[in-house]
Amino acid sequence: MVVEYIVGPVLALLLGMKFSDYKQKQCSKTITELKEKVELLEKRSTEVENEMPKKLMATVMPIAKAVNKLNQQVGL
Repeated sequence: MVVEYIVGPVLALLLGMKFSDYKQKQCSKTITELKEKVELLEKRSTEVENEMPKKLMATVMPIAKAVNKLNQQVGL
């Protein structure tokens, strides 16, 4: 009888510690994956911020030149 009072709580404690360790490892793995994704998104964001003005100018410049040429032909 006395053994049951000792073994039960010790067994519960060990199982609880093992489960807590398992969940902690699982959460830390998820956190590292999320950190990697955030770093990748930050990198892509800065790339897009740097490329957007170049692409915009490449798109607008031919139109601006054509409008300028038309203004010169019309005499404005």
